[in-house]
Formats: sequence, C-alpha cells, structure tokens
Amino acid sequence: MVTVNDLLPYPLTYHQDEWKFDPDQRSNAQAILEEAIKAGLGFRGAVVGVATALQESGMRNLDHGDATSIGLFQQQDWWGSRAQRLDPHWTSWKFFSEMKKICPPKFGPDYLTSTQLYQVAQAVQVSKFPTYYAKHEKAAAQIIAELVNQLGLDDEAPKRVSLARKTDLTIKRNTPTQISFEDEYSDGGDQHPDKGGPGFIASHSDYIALAAATLTGIAPGTVIQTRFLELNGKGETVKEGPIEEHTATTGNTYINQTRAGAVCDPGNRVVWTVEIINGDTDGKLTYAEVQANYWPR
Repeated sequence: MVTVNDLLPYPLTYHQDEWKFDPDQRSNAQAILEEAIKAGLGFRGAVVGVATALQESGMRNLDHGDATSIGLFQQQDWWGSRAQRLDPHWTSWKFFSEMKKICPPKFGPDYLTSTQLYQVAQAVQVSKFPTYYAKHEKAAAQIIAELVNQLGLDDEAPKRVSLARKTDLTIKRNTPTQISFEDEYSDGGDQHPDKGGPGFIASHSDYIALAAATLTGIAPGTVIQTRFLELNGKGETVKEGPIEEHTATTGNTYINQTRAGAVCDPGNRVVWTVEIINGDTDGKLTYAEVQANYWPR
C-alpha cells in the first residue's frame, strides 16, 4: 500500500490547492504515471509530472495556450509536432526526458527527493511563476497514490528489461519482421530467454514497453508499420497490439512505438515487428532497442 506520505519526502511549506479529479484528468494522470515508470523515475517522478501538468493546464489536454503552447505541459512548438504535444504519453515522455537531462547535473542524482518539486519542474518548464508548481504537490501525491494502489503497482517495484540490436537486419517489403535483440543491458527475471531472439517479455505479467529503431534505404514517403505481438509456445500469434504507422524520410528514418497497459498470458512471449508497406525496395534496420517495465502476476 503506497500512502501519500510515502510520496512526499519533505514537509510542505507552500499553500496546497485541493482538486477533485474527473475521468479525463485521471486518464491523463495515469499516462503521466506510466511514462514516469518507463523513464525510471518511479512514483515520485510521477508526482512531479502531475503537479506540473496541474499548474500548466489543469491536467487537461488543451489545444490552445500562450503563443504556441498546447497539451498537458503547455509545450511550445519547438518541443515537438502538434500531434505529439497533444498525445498525453508523448508529451509526458518528452517532459521526463528533458528532466533526466537537466536535473541530475543541476541538483545531483537524488534530485527527486532532495530538491523541492517546484525547482525540478521549473528547471524543465522555465515558468515566470516557478513556485506555483509547489501548491499542487499534495494533490499530485494523492492521485498518484490512488492510481498506484488501484492498478496494483504497489505490490512490488517493476522489473526492467533493456535490450538492443546494433547489427544490420534486412526488412523485406510487405513482410512483418520480428526484431531480434543481441545485447542485454538488463533482464530482470529472464524475460529474454532466447538470447539473440526477439522475445522481450516471457512471463505472465502486466507490462509497459517502448521500442525504437533506425531504418535506411527506404524511399521517402513509404509507409512503415510497427506492432507488438504476443506469441504462444508454437510461435503462433495470439494477440495483436495496435498498428502504428510511420513515414520514411530522406536518409535515416527513426521510428518508435509504445505499448502500455498490456498483459502477457502464461506460456507466451511478446515481440516487436516492423513492416515496409509496398515500396520499391527492401530496407535495412541498422539499430533497434526495446525497454520494458513489467509486473509479474
């Protein structure tokens, strides 16, 4: 059981605003929580993210704001495309990505618990009113504690899988290619048993995954589809995740896909596939990685 006090590492000295969250806000808070976990920032990182979103947008996915600012974190156009900034998962990932770049050298490795929340948020957001983030800290801790307990994430910390591939792999046209991974950076619980193979989750568990790849040799404008699949012991597909489409660019094409809120059933394994749709030639994958947090059932 995670309590609010567990998520507040120091006494609160700023006035705290009270919030009553509707389903839309709760959904956005869950997206922030999932991205904080994937980023390795845990529940406290999620508190920082939610408090920031409450100040910036009321934790609503706004399609307007000051100048070009939009989304949960009111990110301006230099942060990403309009579609990206209006995607709760992408915009949360971007916020945490910048936090991980800026805060450790500025505040030290324990910044999430040793530094005031408003200072961490301000380092990323650069607001005219930096201390305003502080007034949402308790409400953020309350909704994160509630979600963590509701989703059963407090039973144990997630285990992590981090794999990569650095050798070339041919991606044939109109053929879904399972991406195999040769390098292991972490493999909690032996989730990559077929060393060098494509499976990265191989236990009955809930999981969140992020896969990314670099492709070359594909004509600009060609459609590339990616999908997470769950296979049984015979290698047969038993579950298909959503398809995500990408468009090839001149030179290298960079693609990524997230799978959140998924469950791998007993005896199965999860893989990631890449497929070139039509096009004139096969392509080449030059790098790929997958990172996943999972909770055994």
